[in-house]
Amino acid sequence: MVSPLSGAAMTVRRLLLFAFIPGLLIIGAHVLLQILADWFVLDGRLIGPDAYMRVLRVIDLAYGGVWYDPVSERSNAPFGEVLHWTRPLDLLLLLGGIIGAPFMGFDTALFVWATLIGPVLHLFSIVVLLWACRPLLSQRGVILLGLVFAVQFFISFQFAVGRPDHHGLNTLLFIWQMGFAFRLSHPRAPARLALWAALPASIGLWISIEGMVGMAMILAALIAAWITVGGIFLRRLGQFLAALCLGLAIALVLERPLEDLLTIEFDRLSLVHLALFVLLALCAFAAQAVPGWSAQKSYRVGLTVAGAAITLIVMGLWVPGIYLGPMAAMDPLVYEVWFSHNAEVSPVLKFDDLRRTGPKTLAHLGLALLAIPALLYQVRRSQAERCRNWAILGVFLVVTLLLALREARWMGYPQVLALPPCIILLRIIFYRYGGPGLGRAAARVAAVIIVATGPLISGGLARLALPVPDQAKPCKLPAMARFLAVTYSDRPYRLLNFIYSGPELLYHTQHSVVATPYHRNTAGITDTINILRGTSDVMAKAVIAERKIDLVLICPTDPEADNYRSNNGPPTLLMRLEADRPPPWLTRVDLPPRLARNFRLFRVYR
Repeated sequence: MVSPLSGAAMTVRRLLLFAFIPGLLIIGAHVLLQILADWFVLDGRLIGPDAYMRVLRVIDLAYGGVWYDPVSERSNAPFGEVLHWTRPLDLLLLLGGIIGAPFMGFDTALFVWATLIGPVLHLFSIVVLLWACRPLLSQRGVILLGLVFAVQFFISFQFAVGRPDHHGLNTLLFIWQMGFAFRLSHPRAPARLALWAALPASIGLWISIEGMVGMAMILAALIAAWITVGGIFLRRLGQFLAALCLGLAIALVLERPLEDLLTIEFDRLSLVHLALFVLLALCAFAAQAVPGWSAQKSYRVGLTVAGAAITLIVMGLWVPGIYLGPMAAMDPLVYEVWFSHNAEVSPVLKFDDLRRTGPKTLAHLGLALLAIPALLYQVRRSQAERCRNWAILGVFLVVTLLLALREARWMGYPQVLALPPCIILLRIIFYRYGGPGLGRAAARVAAVIIVATGPLISGGLARLALPVPDQAKPCKLPAMARFLAVTYSDRPYRLLNFIYSGPELLYHTQHSVVATPYHRNTAGITDTINILRGTSDVMAKAVIAERKIDLVLICPTDPEADNYRSNNGPPTLLMRLEADRPPPWLTRVDLPPRLARNFRLFRVYR
């Protein structure tokens, strides 16, 4: 039997040794993906609008920006935009640029580090994962886990080359917190372990509210251990919550100026989140003050329910909006045209579109079909804290699966959580087909291949069996951006643009844009929609005059263009522009043939 604390005995040298071959596989996987992607980073390109916007934030900070004033002046022109992102990842990227600046200049160093930070975090993640899962798996199981983790294609994409985004960092911090959760459920855990567990929990919540998942796993482990065993776990819970509150208070001071500390926001760390955990900590300390109430398991359950109810009621009376989610105040027009079509927040599985989404779901989440039976088997045969840990892992696997089925951005969590039970499944197969013999060796190799790549292969086969027409790819922006940067180099211009093109245009030019794909830029998105989808020249001209827009850039072959067309009534402005029938105050700009095939550019005359 594996000791729940055996992971604490794993030295750094042994962890690095176990992670060496998986690390080589990870490096090879990223190199292969770049080869398949034609080494796009060598052309100065990154993956997705978030990557460009993140690097722009760091550039603004490095060249005279103020730490407490993260306004993007060139976005939502001319009014500026404040994103819901926080500073930790900006700081990590900035440090890479500063360290590399003496060798290649800051801008080049920042771009190189931005392209490589994902794989670097991926390598750190494999070491943390081996440490985290040692209480659940034998040494051989941990080694096998590293190998399987290294070849998970969709987990690798969270850490892709050219993707300096917070998703990979979120995954790393989640794995770190998972390791603390497994260890804190053991009675003989080190005295200060709960205090150390608050470190990744605080950083995770500072980076993104998604950090609640890992933090909740630690809370679940401590509460489950206290309910079933009692004793030291309530004090350990209070220590963790107190340290978490301290960490969040420090993060708030580092993130916000003094005059902004009391501002309540739901989409990034604010006072409301600190208050939530202060309430939970007070409930934990209050329970410690009445030890007679916790003598029996039924009393401990009652105290847990009471503490949760008090916290929920107080938070609901004070800030009822906390239960509506960070996007509750979104403009209905923004939701209809942009947010509901955003791949990150769209359901993975749509029953009205099984032909397209079914294979994708199988490829991304199919490993859970193997993991859940193995989990049930392991819970039945385990005892004490190991049983609790497997049960908690199973609960969070189911919860994150449901979240991922609802919104694709959660997929990384069930993908990670499905791996340890799949290793148990492999170990069962190995024991059953143990001993010498070519056939048995082939069966074991086949089992590893099925676990490592089965969902991806089966999803691909399902995709072939249920063919769907390929969607048109968005217009390629780098060449258009270079044209804008060179042709209109006399001064900064303001562009009315498609929503998803905003960050890349900002990155490659000195110009400003109206729309960016972020929920806080409601004004920029709604104005763009109303202008391009509108039929009134008076309204469009008024908004363009108010924002002092100089250029209108459209890409009729981009799927986003469908949002601005109408099948009934008079033609929209976009339909008139793509038909080369602009209003008198717009004049078409001649583009080089290679750009004119997809783009239309118009100059505004006031």
